[in-house]
Amino acid sequence: MEVALPLVIRARVRSVLVRLVALTCLTMFVGTGAALADGTSGSCPSQPLSTPFAQWGDTNAYFLVPGGSFEGTSDQVGWTLNNASLTPGNEPWYVNSPTDDQSLTINGGGSATTPFFCVDNTMPDLRFFAQEVTAGSDLEVQAILQTAWGQISLPVADLSDGSMSSWAPTAPIGVTTGPIPNGQSMQVALEFSLPASSGAWQLDDVYFDPYRSG
Repeated sequence: MEVALPLVIRARVRSVLVRLVALTCLTMFVGTGAALADGTSGSCPSQPLSTPFAQWGDTNAYFLVPGGSFEGTSDQVGWTLNNASLTPGNEPWYVNSPTDDQSLTINGGGSATTPFFCVDNTMPDLRFFAQEVTAGSDLEVQAILQTAWGQISLPVADLSDGSMSSWAPTAPIGVTTGPIPNGQSMQVALEFSLPASSGAWQLDDVYFDPYRSG
């Protein structure tokens, strides 16, 4: 007999399983040398840092992923958008800048992918602002690794349908960069997608923490 788990427990179990799969896959590819494409020796260059989540008790320093504030035109933001668009209105705390006035909306069946950027093993956590504006789909996050064998996608997180009905910061999301050897780095993009054909999610201010394990 199958017993239905409460929504919060199901989401927590799914998050744990997603991280285990990602860690196993990343360890396998790094261990075989597949994850390290040409030109990835050396740690990533330093980035401008801020503490955007301090008012929620997280005083770690973060850097904004490329185009992660969603300000400007689509070309300026640089994300690849599929059934997704830049949207008037910012997350209500304006953590990047008080003059920001845009965010990103992804509709059912759509996706939004960052440009590739440098990641090393001092960058284990992702955090961003989100709200589900129309029910109907989870929000899935994947890391796309640029490797010598081509691109490899690994699951990172799954935000359950109904879990964020209004703007809020996500908890820190582990991206399992620990298997990357010291002194090495890799190019990674993040894909945010809605697998169901219905629903819509709004995102803003996408950050990486470079020091949590450094």
